[in-house]
Amino acid sequence: MVSINVLGEDYHDYISDAIPYFILFMGIELVVSIYKKKVGNIFSVSDSISSLSTGMSTLVLERLMPKGILSSIEFIGALYVYKNYRLLDTPEDSSLVWFISLILIDFCYYWFHRMAHEVNFLWSTHVTHHSSEKYNFTTALRQNIFQIYTSWIFFVPLGLIMPPKIYMFHKQFNTIAQFWIHTQAIDKMPYIVELIFNTPSHHRVHHGRNPKYLDKNYAGILIIWDRIFGTFEPEIEKPFYGLVHPLDSHDPTYSQVHNWFDMYEKSKKYKSISDKLKVFFYGPGWDKGLSRMGDSSMAPQPNEKEQKQRDPIPHSNIINVYIFTHYMVVSLTGIIMVSHFEEQVGSLNISLFFAFIYLSLTSFGAIFDRKRYAFHLELFRNILFIVATSPFTSATIQYFKVFYSLSLIFLIGKIFYPVLIKKLN
Repeated sequence: MVSINVLGEDYHDYISDAIPYFILFMGIELVVSIYKKKVGNIFSVSDSISSLSTGMSTLVLERLMPKGILSSIEFIGALYVYKNYRLLDTPEDSSLVWFISLILIDFCYYWFHRMAHEVNFLWSTHVTHHSSEKYNFTTALRQNIFQIYTSWIFFVPLGLIMPPKIYMFHKQFNTIAQFWIHTQAIDKMPYIVELIFNTPSHHRVHHGRNPKYLDKNYAGILIIWDRIFGTFEPEIEKPFYGLVHPLDSHDPTYSQVHNWFDMYEKSKKYKSISDKLKVFFYGPGWDKGLSRMGDSSMAPQPNEKEQKQRDPIPHSNIINVYIFTHYMVVSLTGIIMVSHFEEQVGSLNISLFFAFIYLSLTSFGAIFDRKRYAFHLELFRNILFIVATSPFTSATIQYFKVFYSLSLIFLIGKIFYPVLIKKLN
């Protein structure tokens, strides 16, 4: 059982339990999209691997940070308040308390999510999630590694009344419950469901870059908050996904930090301190002469032709299969190692492997972006694995060495064969 240690106590990690189901439903969604002959509109290998890579980046940073800091930061505030300043001793076995907690967690999530779109420096910790040009279950895992360092403050007041076990469950449940709304495979649902709950239709609007869809439908589980606070928009026209200004990169580091650089560059345009500060504390669409949130009607209206221009030139099938296979190998190995074999493998070795995972994600992104150094970096990555595991003699490691050796041969041919042909001609 995987647990989260918060203030010296262990709590169940429900999100880790959900990972196999995330993988299962991603597979089902892919099959459904193939059956409906819409796979090209819903998926691309580069976009999906990029989404999965940003999700894996969170696990990597959690592993490489001082133990417990990252995994517990989003829970510490509320639990500390409950242990030291609570107003009520709330029973943990009360059904009413559990129901009220679900409502309160979702209410706080709405305001965190809304502020993450309306305050530019908070948007910098959330923009990654919206950078996907496709919309499918993998998009749900495209998360920014810094978001939990800002989101936790919105949930601290709950510690005044909400007991730790209930808080830990519902905080994670709220995250897990939002996975299913990241899909195009589910059409609009019955009216009563669409009236109360956040659904795939409502959340497609939220991810749309259509001008009328910008900054709408912030709900987590319940859409009632958007209806109450005036941020609701129904799905009428076809949503086009991604950022108003496309990211144009699959690099896992750049996708996490690019808006910080954008804010800095934008702030240099202004002379007054107040205008410079507005770049960081007003909405990402703000400019001088506009309201705090900017003017969404100024955003370009997307269309099919423009979307095709945004889509990257696809790689060959053999490159896509190569990257997908290597991604699955490093990511699943890392998850299995940290979940079940830490004592046998050793904490240091697992941390080193997670650093290798991040190098792998960076290399995959470079290949997708067609960086001139991409295949040389990938060549180095394969050699590094073979050299680093040379002291180990277990049968499992030997299988991995064979896999990486075959990959090395493929890469050598990929890099040097075209050069040889060019010289011969």
